[in-house]
Amino acid sequence: MVPVAKIKDHIDELEARLEAKRADLKDLATMGAVVTSIHEINAVLSVAMDMALRLVNGEVGTILLESEGTLKRKISWGVEEEFAVALTFHDDQNLPAYVYQKREPVVLTDLGMVTEEGIHIKSLMCLPVHTAQKCFGVLLVFNKTDDSNYGPEDREMLEMLMSFVAVAIDNSLLVKDKLKRQKVEQEMAIARQVQETILPQDIDNIEGVEIGAVYFPALDVGGDFYDIIRINEEQFLVVLGDVSNKGVAAALVMSAAAGIIKSAINAQPDITVSELAAKTNDLLASGIIKHRDMFVTLFFCKYDLRERTLTYCNAGHVPGLFWDEKSKTIEELSEGGPIVGQFPGTVYKEGSRSLGKGDRLFLFTDGLTEAADRSGQLFGRERVEQVFTVEREEPPKDFCLKVKACIDRFTEGCSEESVDDFTILQVRVEWP
Repeated sequence: MVPVAKIKDHIDELEARLEAKRADLKDLATMGAVVTSIHEINAVLSVAMDMALRLVNGEVGTILLESEGTLKRKISWGVEEEFAVALTFHDDQNLPAYVYQKREPVVLTDLGMVTEEGIHIKSLMCLPVHTAQKCFGVLLVFNKTDDSNYGPEDREMLEMLMSFVAVAIDNSLLVKDKLKRQKVEQEMAIARQVQETILPQDIDNIEGVEIGAVYFPALDVGGDFYDIIRINEEQFLVVLGDVSNKGVAAALVMSAAAGIIKSAINAQPDITVSELAAKTNDLLASGIIKHRDMFVTLFFCKYDLRERTLTYCNAGHVPGLFWDEKSKTIEELSEGGPIVGQFPGTVYKEGSRSLGKGDRLFLFTDGLTEAADRSGQLFGRERVEQVFTVEREEPPKDFCLKVKACIDRFTEGCSEESVDDFTILQVRVEWP
């Protein structure tokens, strides 16, 4: 028969162990609450490393996270990255890679290893840091401070802690992604405001012509812009442009180009379209556009209603189309020069032609010709000319909507992301 005193001692020991377990679990719950409240990934890892070592009385440790297909050290307390990533176990399998891929913890005891730095490794644990959906990396802890081996309870405690850490990492990545999206959305909102400010609101007040112009935005804010600038009672300028990039940068360059053009006309109303192209190019290239991958294409047209002439300059833009009502033919307006904003000192040429009743000018940006169907086939210039010919009798504003309807049919079934923004503009001569 077991002595009562011995039974009591055993019960006291069990109660003490149970109380210690409760305390550990309480500490673990507190750690979990703390770590999951942090939304900055480096802070999460630093706190997690400290908690892990304290929880199992570990000496040193490191956390490796996956980056571009490789496990890389993100935080380390007393462990060299080269040593940690090169650890092997059964059949020379790489230990961190095995734990990461299999999502299985590995506990090694009685090792007797010595690192190149002279650190003696007796026991280690390597645990995956993962949620149900994704594994982020692994935790490695080495040696217990009391020189004993790691056991099942140590592994269980760290597994529970790592589940909290994985959630915290996942949350921090989501927060980072959300902030990035918010930044992009804010930039897009600013770019839209800039673009809306530049685009003219009233283009119907020029006697002798009818004008239609429409901008069709894509998901991203592009660099398209157009303007109708009244010079005097008999003359006005039509300009259509496209900045090579998107977003705020494109919107600012667009705004600068529009400002330069208006300022040049105000200062010199009789400026030619070729001179206007050269001046805009020099000012953009010399102090505004800083990068080789950003430039502007512009198409300038100057209408003289008294002389019944049109002069134009195509600065790297998609050539405009001109419908001659008398001959029933389409002419391509290509005279001009290169893109604007990259080559200061460029000399631009200009073309001209006479105007008659019913003549039409059709300008557009490359988002129209480069619209693609589900098979990747482009709408192309030939289709643009066909639409221009078939729908030429439509009033300019209705014509613009007809063109948009053609593009919608052509790109039916394509994702919104695959359709670029484009601008179309038509001017029809109305005088007797």
